[in-house]
Amino acid sequence: MSSWNVLYYRFRANFDRLTSPYCPKLPLEPQDVGTAVYDQGKRVIAVHDIGDKVKIEFEDLVDRSTHFRLADLVLVADGSASQTRGLLQPNLKHSYAGYVAWRGTVIEESVSEETRKTFKNKTTLHSFDGGYIALYIIPGENGDLQEGKRLLNYVWYTNIPADSSQLGVVMTDSVGRKHHHTFPIGKMQTSVWEQQRSLARQLLPGAFAELVDKTTQPFISSILDIDVSQPALYGGKVLFVGDALMPFRPHVACSTNQAALDALLTEELLAGKIDLAEWESKVMDYAYAMRLRSITWGCWYQVGYSAWAAKSSEISGCGLRTNCSQIV
Repeated sequence: MSSWNVLYYRFRANFDRLTSPYCPKLPLEPQDVGTAVYDQGKRVIAVHDIGDKVKIEFEDLVDRSTHFRLADLVLVADGSASQTRGLLQPNLKHSYAGYVAWRGTVIEESVSEETRKTFKNKTTLHSFDGGYIALYIIPGENGDLQEGKRLLNYVWYTNIPADSSQLGVVMTDSVGRKHHHTFPIGKMQTSVWEQQRSLARQLLPGAFAELVDKTTQPFISSILDIDVSQPALYGGKVLFVGDALMPFRPHVACSTNQAALDALLTEELLAGKIDLAEWESKVMDYAYAMRLRSITWGCWYQVGYSAWAAKSSEISGCGLRTNCSQIV
């Protein structure tokens, strides 16, 4: 599989001609496609419909000055924790799903030969009562694909009830700040990670336990569901795409697929091949289907599908708001 860094720098090379160790040689520059600017360090603070255009107000995070730009079309693509979605659709609610994801990477050459053979060129999954752990190989530093230099990347799901004091502890970083969803790599409390390493030795097969033990920069995310957002605002001058439209639980690994589909459909919309109503229908059909699949898979692994199906009464219309920790 690929990694976010590899995708990011390849897209930047094509979008605004950024060179990097990931993509030192730029692709041929296309003709007659206009110019692009990737403007970092800004935060959108307001979006207004002003007739035939949209006014975007933003803050410079360096000097705290405020500015605005006018646009014919705004694509909201700032991810699952989209601040712009929060500004424009403030009534959408987040709900904790009842479990968390522990994540980490380990350089392939740093683990034992037996562990390398266990994970070589495959996606590996181990399930247990109350969770599972999955591993896949991704490119190493600067996109290195050489065997031994690649990264063993894992995600380990464990149940932590919403009313448990443990949730507050694990979601509090090393400087005492409590986070709702995730926090930066390297900020986990040492005592929290030591407990998780001990649990890995008790619960996981040897190869997985070795990975957890050798992880030096772990991080954690709580699994959240969010209410379904409206895909288009201001008569189609503002469109929500990718995770900003609808985040999924990570189990289905379809967030990138959604972003790609939304981009292709937006191209068709701008070319006049489909109208706004058809664009909305198509992006939401995929979003609803993957939302349902991600919640079903997550609950099946965390509590068992039959228990979830027997207790869930909100499956109609895909308006799912199921906290897996409530199903026992």
